[in-house]
Amino acid sequence: MPRKFTIQRPLCLAVISVMTAAAFAQSVVSNQASSMAATAIENPTLPAPTIFAPGVISGPGNDGTPTFSRDGRTLYFYRYGTSPNSAVILESHHTAGGWSKPVAAPFSGPGSDRQPALSPDGRTLVYASRRLLPAGPGEPLRPVTHLWRVIRMASGWSAPERLPDTVNISERMHNPSLAANGDLYFTCPTNQPGQELVWGLYRAAYRNGQYDLPQQLAFSGGDLLDADDPAIAPDQSYLIFGSHGLRAPLGQEHLFIAFRAGTPWGPPIQIHYEGDDWIDHGGNGDGEPQLSPDGKTLYFDSSRSVPIAPDRSRSQFLADVERLNTWDNGSSNVWSLPLKPLLDAARQRREVKPTDAKK
Repeated sequence: MPRKFTIQRPLCLAVISVMTAAAFAQSVVSNQASSMAATAIENPTLPAPTIFAPGVISGPGNDGTPTFSRDGRTLYFYRYGTSPNSAVILESHHTAGGWSKPVAAPFSGPGSDRQPALSPDGRTLVYASRRLLPAGPGEPLRPVTHLWRVIRMASGWSAPERLPDTVNISERMHNPSLAANGDLYFTCPTNQPGQELVWGLYRAAYRNGQYDLPQQLAFSGGDLLDADDPAIAPDQSYLIFGSHGLRAPLGQEHLFIAFRAGTPWGPPIQIHYEGDDWIDHGGNGDGEPQLSPDGKTLYFDSSRSVPIAPDRSRSQFLADVERLNTWDNGSSNVWSLPLKPLLDAARQRREVKPTDAKK
């Protein structure tokens, strides 16, 4: 006869519950399966990423991740050659034949402009621009990277306007991202000048037409050693960002997602996809995420390449050469991943946890 376990009910009830060892084992297995299911929900593996608009948006230069208009038919991205100082923001429109040849955006230049970000309503575009500016009153000019913006008018984009000093808290401001209510997220160094460069994430709340002093983001589980490239959801329910390592030691950059859990953000979860173990010997990896207007697609830039088959045929060889001439040459290009599985997993996780607590 199987061994029995007796469990006394609370409140001094004269009822004894008997569970056989077999039933107990079945319960343990069920709980383990539930735990494994929760782990799978928290860490879904996405399919391999897809190159975006090869030969047009993803070209032979270094291409940054695009930001899209509300209807998804216009995009802005930046491109540079061997030096980021040559970066220019480009504009492209979707037609029946695909994306049009990119042309310089009317507000870009003559400085080096990078990382454009449209507001969800498409009326504001914020970007990073490297220009010669005085460090202070009476100080000589020197190159600094600050955040600038343009506003969509009836006649087109307004003249570029530098955001106030309240926002531009560093000489190296990068990767702006706008929420639906106007809150601005960005990245800049968290260390003092002269120290080893470490990046952090910040949010400047937008209230009554003005920005509050930016606050560094906090995540449950402790401070992050390195975090950059924020992409905020329009309702600020989740945040996608890049990191060379949440904590020491730092290495190749990967993408992470965190969900809002009150004042601090929840723990960052690495975004896994098929083939995400590729090695970038420069340590850049995947970065600069952007969201599609419908929230179903995640875009990012990466210098990853299509693997070469050692036993490729002649036709495959010629196709590889054509791809090399068009975009696949080790420069940064734009890739896409389906975002919906990550968000569905988060929803399931919220539904599973109350059930587990009840059990």
